Amino acid sequence: MSKYDVDINRALVKPIYIGLAMNVFFPSVVALVVYFIESEGGKIAPAAYPNDLLLWALAGLAVMDGAVAIFFKQRRFFVPMIRSKESFAEDFYAGVTSSSILVFALCAAIAVYGVVAYFLSRTFDYLLFFILLSFIAFQIVRPRAGFLKKVLEAQEGHVEAGRFLGRP
Repeated sequence: MSKYDVDINRALVKPIYIGLAMNVFFPSVVALVVYFIESEGGKIAPAAYPNDLLLWALAGLAVMDGAVAIFFKQRRFFVPMIRSKESFAEDFYAGVTSSSILVFALCAAIAVYGVVAYFLSRTFDYLLFFILLSFIAFQIVRPRAGFLKKVLEAQEGHVEAGRFLGRP
């Protein structure tokens, strides 16, 4: 517990479950649907772009997306997210959750690039490659207890300095 009665484990639980849904469950369902469509003879047209240039272009975009997620993680968690001293704990939990959702959405977009690559190339391996990249990006950017302790210290510093969310 901290000075403002913030439980780091409580702050971690909801964002981690949301992140697992966005970056593990959603891509897994997409992969299963595509696999079953493909296994039932669902290939309607040949590949629109049979070369690997598309894969590398989307992979470069995915790496940039992962870098943006890391950048947003560092920026979003350390700006003031507390509205008042009285609501410190609830504001902290809400701020961690909303910042996590933004970062997780950027990671989930990588799996969507895989869907695009699959529909343009009709190569299931491309879809799996991007889902794997999405999962790796999620593992890199997901908040951990040590990171949230630093965020909590930064938020306490903002409050002590009089810097609150929504105030200049």
